[in-house]
Amino acid sequence: MEEEDEEMDQIPEEGSIAMTLFSCCFHPKNKEFELDTGRNIKSNSVYENDDSLFPINSIRKEEKDQINFTRIGLIEYIQSLQELVFPVLLEEDNIKISKRNYTEINGKLPIFRIEIKKSKSFFTKVPSIQTLLSAMTNPDLRKKWDNNVKEYKIIEKMKYHAEIIRMVANKQLAVIPEKEFYDKRISFFEGDVCYLFSTSVPEINYLSVANLDRATNYLCVMVIKEDEDYFYFDCFNQIDINIDIPSEFIENNLFYKVKKFFDKYFEFLNVLK
Repeated sequence: MEEEDEEMDQIPEEGSIAMTLFSCCFHPKNKEFELDTGRNIKSNSVYENDDSLFPINSIRKEEKDQINFTRIGLIEYIQSLQELVFPVLLEEDNIKISKRNYTEINGKLPIFRIEIKKSKSFFTKVPSIQTLLSAMTNPDLRKKWDNNVKEYKIIEKMKYHAEIIRMVANKQLAVIPEKEFYDKRISFFEGDVCYLFSTSVPEINYLSVANLDRATNYLCVMVIKEDEDYFYFDCFNQIDINIDIPSEFIENNLFYKVKKFFDKYFEFLNVLK
């Protein structure tokens, strides 16, 4: 996909989206699909240079020191994550969950890697990668199968189809209250591989709505590719949910949550017309 300095004309209205892990958009050149319509938003943001994907005020200090926020820079960073060794926590039913104890962006929180392999034989009609992404990011579609998130809104559109989004996640695992996220996100193709990236913006940029607890998405990446027989999802997730609960509790519930999420997602795709 060639880089284009153009604004999108339309944005989604409030809808439903499940997890920050999947807070991504998808607008590859010549392979676009429609999201929801809404009022136009023009960005007057300042960028570091012409190749910057995100404006300066949306980049957190700790990530600016580690990531080059250009298209090539993001690909190089994501590929460096894929080359790291992640000790495996659990592998079952074509789902593998691994964990490292920290990243250079945040030295205290673990980063989880989730790898999903889905046979195309499962589908009555095999979806395209565009359809896979649309079912996750289009609010009208997402709310038909996923009730994990209470609110979702794109609040700013920028060049290269980058976006600022606000999400409110529903109460999770009986002990995690509603959480608010403000993230920047983008996605693009490099050859036949789709790269998706999102992280939180500095908290000072956007005031909390209704005094909700703010969670911090330090890193959220998804890489999607396919071959003749399978779709492959390679996900990296490092989030501070701003609540003091044992890491063992999260890890013990992670496989169930991930499996349930993807089961509902694939089942919906299989009946999507």
